[in-house]
Amino acid sequence: MTLIALDKIVRRFGDFAILDGLSLRVDEGDRIGVVGDNGAGKTTMVRILAGVDDADTGTRNARRDLRIAYGAQMPAMPKGTTVLDLVLRGTGEHDALERRMRALEAQMAGGDEAALRAYGELQAAFEAGGGYDRKHQVEKVLAGIGFPLADLGKDVSVLSGGEKSRVQLAILMTTPADLLILDEPTNHLDLQGIEFVEDFVVRYPGACVVVSHDRRFLDAIANAIVEVADGVANRWKGNFSHYSKQRDLALLTQARAFKSQREFVEKEMEYIRRNMAGRMSAQAKGRLKRLQRLQLIDKPQGKRAQMRLTFGQSTRGQQGQVALEGADLTVVAGARTLIEHADFRVWFGEVTALLGRNGAGKTTLLRLLAGIGTPAAGAIQRAHNLRIGYFSQEKNDLPQHGTVLDALRELDRTVPEGPLRDHLALFLFCGEDVEKPVAELSGGEKQRLALARMTRAQFDLLCLDEPTNHLDVAGTEGLEQALKEFPGTVVLITHDRQLVDEVADRVLWVDGGVVRAFDQGLAQCQRVLADERATARAAEAEAKDAAARKAAAALPVAEPKKAIETGKVRNPRMFQKLEERIMQLEAAIEGLRAAMLDPANYASAAKMKALQGDEAKHKQELADAYAQWENWS
Repeated sequence: MTLIALDKIVRRFGDFAILDGLSLRVDEGDRIGVVGDNGAGKTTMVRILAGVDDADTGTRNARRDLRIAYGAQMPAMPKGTTVLDLVLRGTGEHDALERRMRALEAQMAGGDEAALRAYGELQAAFEAGGGYDRKHQVEKVLAGIGFPLADLGKDVSVLSGGEKSRVQLAILMTTPADLLILDEPTNHLDLQGIEFVEDFVVRYPGACVVVSHDRRFLDAIANAIVEVADGVANRWKGNFSHYSKQRDLALLTQARAFKSQREFVEKEMEYIRRNMAGRMSAQAKGRLKRLQRLQLIDKPQGKRAQMRLTFGQSTRGQQGQVALEGADLTVVAGARTLIEHADFRVWFGEVTALLGRNGAGKTTLLRLLAGIGTPAAGAIQRAHNLRIGYFSQEKNDLPQHGTVLDALRELDRTVPEGPLRDHLALFLFCGEDVEKPVAELSGGEKQRLALARMTRAQFDLLCLDEPTNHLDVAGTEGLEQALKEFPGTVVLITHDRQLVDEVADRVLWVDGGVVRAFDQGLAQCQRVLADERATARAAEAEAKDAAARKAAAALPVAEPKKAIETGKVRNPRMFQKLEERIMQLEAAIEGLRAAMLDPANYASAAKMKALQGDEAKHKQELADAYAQWENWS
């Protein structure tokens, strides 16, 4: 069933049509990844899809009472509100939906068929927001995207920009909706947070539309890719890898067809020119009429322009030698100790990925490696005359005044304007773009300008802090290729797992005040950490069981009553059967709830009534079983 459709949408900004005849349909169960160049209109499209913006022309048709969760619905963050309270309150949609369902349940009790159908339609959205176990769902989402338990009581007014973005993401992920729209959700998340959001989107009971430049993320979540380019949306089946292959094949096929048709047209025109005035003029005129009716194949556009980065080829240091070494290093930020007694090495000619949970101290450590600040204790030893380039994710090294051209010229005022313009063109600043004020640039444009400035100099070591933020897929691929070709040394902070897989030789993992080295790269790092998390969960469960057994042993032993008076049986085998029955009932209830989300069921009042009756029966049996379990002796 179609949830929403856009048809021939046109949206102009001034005289420029950012969307020019765009059409898109979103159906139940869709997991759509949206890609495209920066400025192609991806965010404009999803804002119209969400109903936040209006199109100049074209139509938007949405299913009646369609519930959409999108970032424009974000509540204010008033001082005095905790993180947990704000996310629990959300947009208010969950409480309103629960009140509506309670009212429908009362009507259903009287046999109202219309109420039964309406209840079935609301069920999926309610479950997406956490259902009747909302608090647990909210806490699970906040933990998954990087908020430890201690931070749930934090006042939202003191959060950093990245933390506020994650709070807004948590609100979206716990808003009851039939359609979830996420715009670059992986920004500000660490690797574990991205993996959590991946799993969440895959399991989400409604449809999802996700704008992202993270190729690995799109591979994991998408069953369709929509490419926004030239004002229209082209849809491709499958995930990002399938899209990339299909698009390349389509371009090749179109190029061959274009070439074949062009050769045919040229051959026909040559015949017409030779015979139009001769005895074969009738045949020539006939061929000309056929050509005039021929539908010409458009010349394939090919891939979009990409940044062409070159970090320089003249570097010092031999591969296998130590470029940087941390010895008994302690890193402090304010009153907080981030890293203690760390020892590690960075080798010449290698790319080292500096990874870890948000707030673990990666950026602070990278700044120290780049020579910005001093450690609280220990030392960082650098190779002699090491030339270091530092790329900040805040881009605070960009001038606050002047144009794009001025920002490059200030690095070396002896260079003529022509070579500076040529260099900026490699980063997609062409023509009048170089005269744009730096203060008016978008996040992606500032990212490209910062990279353009960095690549004007010769460095032996590049310290890059989240260089892919705000870059589109083409920009990320351009950066990836440049890092592969760079002969020097790189220390890189990024949340882009595919980039790490492609370029990183080693991983330094920062967490819990410790720096750990994984010489076999990201795969080894993820495998070891996953095993450790599994071991920790098992130990925690065992500790809880041991505590429960100890607490039970400490209770005074009551004089047992006769089984016939209490309904309790002390037989361990019977107790085991009771626990198995509880698990069976819980599984049965989950199965019934899943069945209620099936369109074939909630479209039928009779099927929904039967399912809800079974659910109520199982819930009562489960409550009785739990009561018996809690009173067991």
